[in-house]
Amino acid sequence: MPVVLSQRTWHDDPKYLDREGVIYHYPRQYRSRINDFERFIYYRPAQGASEDERSSYIGHGVLGVSIEDWAKAGHYFVDIAWYEPFERPVPLRQGDAFVETEGPASPQFQSAARPIRETAYYRILMLGGVSAGREFVPPVTTESVLSTGYSPLLVEAPRDAFREALTIPEGTGYVPSGKALPSVYESAALQERARKDHNATLELIRRHAERMGGRCWYNNNVDLFVRCGDQALLIEAKSLNDARQSVDRMRYGMGQLFDYRVRYKAEVAGAQPVLAFGAPPDRATGWITTILQENGIAFVARDRERIVALNDRAAAIALFTQ
Repeated sequence: MPVVLSQRTWHDDPKYLDREGVIYHYPRQYRSRINDFERFIYYRPAQGASEDERSSYIGHGVLGVSIEDWAKAGHYFVDIAWYEPFERPVPLRQGDAFVETEGPASPQFQSAARPIRETAYYRILMLGGVSAGREFVPPVTTESVLSTGYSPLLVEAPRDAFREALTIPEGTGYVPSGKALPSVYESAALQERARKDHNATLELIRRHAERMGGRCWYNNNVDLFVRCGDQALLIEAKSLNDARQSVDRMRYGMGQLFDYRVRYKAEVAGAQPVLAFGAPPDRATGWITTILQENGIAFVARDRERIVALNDRAAAIALFTQ
């Protein structure tokens, strides 16, 4: 059954680490209402919203996979696999009837996740400018782009200022700028940041760099940029909860590293690109170490509480050998 998700506009230090069109953060009591791969509609509460979006339905999409929030007990994240804003916000009411309940009874606004009947769901889509035929077109999702490889944006790519990484932030670490939403490609990259092994890998590297007198930065795109002694490192981390995904993760990570070296050329000029896995790849895909070596990329992986160098370029970096 489709679900309505309340999505407030972003503000500093939010209670929930939602990122609109990217990921949804919710407490355990909504676990039975938020189902993997289900359809959803965003509802914008009035507080903090712009005049044109206040108390209205603003878009629709498809959920991805839910994961437990490793840092906050009793909470979960669910990926937004695909999202499309409505052509126009849909008001709560049509005449005397609420469009969500299809009658005079108001929606349960105290609940941030509310199941919605199919008839009401399609009516809201229609009012938002989405046809039933359009809703059934198979979209490109964050799940599919991870398996097909990262595609650098052909238009002018979004950029973001670097922020010092005194710790690796929980969730995506994404700070919205304006009303523009990340593309499905950027969203796929951001969703990985909420995974425990992704976060733990970067935090191990950051702490080791700090112990060695180095400094670290990140932004909405770059997982970690490290300066330690006379070395600069551009690091992209990849979650690896399933060893069978090693090749897909490698291809996607390589694309990001090549993209970011161009997008942030002034900031990271001369930095050694590093791909960091949340776990070592299995023997069947061990050949990816050679691919990365030949493409000039150092390859490391988290092995419990240490970072291990997996090719010669990584072994030549003091940060991974001391």
